[in-house]
Amino acid sequence: MKKYFSKTVIIFTVIATLTTGCRSSEEYKKLTDAGTKYAEAVNELLTTAGDIRIDLTSEQILRDDRQSNQSLENYTQRSQSDLKRLQVIEEVRNHNTLLKKYFSTLQELATSDAPASAQSEIASITQNLNKSSQILQNSDLFSSRNQGIAQAVTHAVISSKIKGALKEELEKRHQTILKELTIQQEMLNYLSESLQHDVEMIQSAREQRLIIEPLTSSTKIQEQSQWIEDRRKILTMDRKVEELKNAGEALGEFKTAYQAAVSGELNVARLNHLLKDIDTFLALVENKN
Repeated sequence: MKKYFSKTVIIFTVIATLTTGCRSSEEYKKLTDAGTKYAEAVNELLTTAGDIRIDLTSEQILRDDRQSNQSLENYTQRSQSDLKRLQVIEEVRNHNTLLKKYFSTLQELATSDAPASAQSEIASITQNLNKSSQILQNSDLFSSRNQGIAQAVTHAVISSKIKGALKEELEKRHQTILKELTIQQEMLNYLSESLQHDVEMIQSAREQRLIIEPLTSSTKIQEQSQWIEDRRKILTMDRKVEELKNAGEALGEFKTAYQAAVSGELNVARLNHLLKDIDTFLALVENKN
């Protein structure tokens, strides 16, 4: 899954383009294409994070069942825990989608001769964004990381190069959006840390169940090709962890770029560096197989 985090990334760079005067159609296309791929990759990674958590629980259920017969109550408790995690991951995806919509509409606001419609849409988006972030901050997954989020967001003076409705919007909600970006980044960081633990547990369980037990059994391995494939998949599972970790790091880079853009400190060289980071991230995800 590519170094992604949905179309948010692309919109950050579009904002950079708007605020640095880099407005050629070719540059817009480059940014848009990269952002779209990044978004798709992030959503794919989030799906994988949920799948891996379910796989871990399944391995644990099988392990416990080998030791003693499991009850329906035990199974239901584990499933409820999985569903709770999946709900949070889905909210992370929703939060990301809302950020993407915000920046997309911000672009419309900057380029429109009649910004009233975009202003109204932005107000609705930010209201939903706030609701989503509250859900994330109140989740068990985020509670331990929720300290100091507001303090971590620094104030920035909007560049004098930015004019009109765009400047008015940035002055009104810049701090709020930085906070939302920070929350999104924290959730990605948490999920990558959690995924690291999940993957290690799955690797241990599956290596024992699918690799070591058949290998040390007195009977010959019948499905040798399958054994080889299983071993490869098990030993390379940790690539997913690295991809999700890189997604959080990439989002941090974009947050920094956004801050630089609105304060008028983002130059073409820095913008190109960000595009290079996206390409590297996407290449890693594309090579997952």
